[in-house]
Amino acid sequence: MPSKTEEYLALAQRTANGLTRYWESWTDYLTTASRLYKYPFADQLMIYAQRQDATACADFDIWNNRMNRYVRRGAKGIALLDESSGFPRLHYVFDVSDTGVRR
Repeated sequence: MPSKTEEYLALAQRTANGLTRYWESWTDYLTTASRLYKYPFADQLMIYAQRQDATACADFDIWNNRMNRYVRRGAKGIALLDESSGFPRLHYVFDVSDTGVRR
């Protein structure tokens, strides 16, 4: 049984292969990538594969501490692959639609 990391690696591969197959999927990807220009290509690809309508993504701590917002209970994070430690592991970000304003 494949691990979660392996499943997301396969998702990234399937998405990358399907991007250039049709021009509509390529333009949809470019629309998503234009909103998330600070992320590298691999992260943009993973965000596109999991949630095409994402507009602004950030870590849990950034939403809570720097943006003065909270991540709603039950919100499903967007898994990104982090290979900086030599082996792939998952790192989660949340879209602004998963957050609420603090008072």
